[in-house]
Amino acid sequence: MIQRSLKIVHVGDFFFSLKKRAPSQFSVGGKLTNGLIRNGHHVINFSYRDVARASGWFRSRRWGRGHLCRALKEFMLSCRPDILLLGHGYMIPPDVIADIKQALPGLVVIQWNIDALFVEENARDFAARHEVVDASFISTAGPMVRQLIGPKGKAGFLPNPVDWSVERGRAHEKRELEADVFYACGNPARQRIVCGTSWEMNAFCHMLEEHAPETIRFSYAGVRGQPYCSGADYAERLGNAAMGLNISRRADYPLYSSDRLAHMIGSGQLILIERKTGYDQFFADDEMAFFSSISELVDHIDFYHHDTKERQRVARAGWRRYHELFNERRIADYIIHHALGENGTNREFWDALSL
Repeated sequence: MIQRSLKIVHVGDFFFSLKKRAPSQFSVGGKLTNGLIRNGHHVINFSYRDVARASGWFRSRRWGRGHLCRALKEFMLSCRPDILLLGHGYMIPPDVIADIKQALPGLVVIQWNIDALFVEENARDFAARHEVVDASFISTAGPMVRQLIGPKGKAGFLPNPVDWSVERGRAHEKRELEADVFYACGNPARQRIVCGTSWEMNAFCHMLEEHAPETIRFSYAGVRGQPYCSGADYAERLGNAAMGLNISRRADYPLYSSDRLAHMIGSGQLILIERKTGYDQFFADDEMAFFSSISELVDHIDFYHHDTKERQRVARAGWRRYHELFNERRIADYIIHHALGENGTNREFWDALSL
């Protein structure tokens, strides 16, 4: 996939975290590193939150921020990589990034981000870093990104990557599963807009239970009184549910989705997703179950609950298509080549998503 091997320092969150119950075992940072290595690059992970926690009083990231910035500067000077890849990295201010670039002429700095741009703080930090990096990638598409960051600099859409070695569940291969519909939510009290209506998610799930057939078995994490789960417990739930309900905080930001989309479809669940997200650009109705109303969502749940073979067929088709389009190697290849201004292996497909 590569024209040459590059040395890359990847600053982000990976498959281990000092923070308890962190969803690190499915982290985008870990999957991108996997893709970069599988494409032949030398990747050095720099877990910035853990560096800050380890050096801060009482394991506080806030108190370890100064040490983090010094440690990154020192390591970059000793490492002298070709690329500094920043995953989120809000704790590293733009002036530190600028200092590193000045000290290492020729260094290419890239930022990637999967946070929602409709959150003011996320949008502000992403735009500030775009001023000092060479390329930016964000999990939202459309003109609103350019309106935020301005016309200068390279930018691209970053899909939530799937990795066959991380998302190991195969729900589409099983006729009998423990649950019919899976939904996970980190903060159910935070309002989410579903089909044009604002919902508190405990209330939404209760409403869905009332309208769905009585035989539907729901699997929850972080909502309806069920504890938030991570690690092996989370993976087990992903692989033991027929359908995955993909609801982010809102659907009107083009192609934005929580990274749970990749977790669920990569584990073989049939995805229930609002059509307004725009994913029908890439997936057909026999690869994902799109809905534009609550009644349409309920109809999908009812239909696929009673037709196991069709559920398996559509889930398998979606699983294959997502792995084809958005696997970790393809996305890693796109990020590097687009940032460097080179033609990667996926030029036609990814150029359409450039911003």
